[in-house]
Amino acid sequence: MTVKSSPEFRVLMRFLRERQDISARALSEISGLSLSYVSKMENGDVTPTVEVFSKIINHLDVSNAELIYLVRILGDTV
Repeated sequence: MTVKSSPEFRVLMRFLRERQDISARALSEISGLSLSYVSKMENGDVTPTVEVFSKIINHLDVSNAELIYLVRILGDTV
């Protein structure tokens, strides 16, 4: 299963990363994803699986309540 890519999703992923003051390189290192993959995801060139999305948000300190709120805002893009 994949997470639908949308302009909102791409902006959200970059916002969550930058909010934690984490570079794309640092996120790739802590999540085990390649820097290329993180960049492509933020640019909308690849669509992450739910498992990859989950791994990323865990490293970005997104709470369950915040995740539910964000999913509601994004509607069916997630």
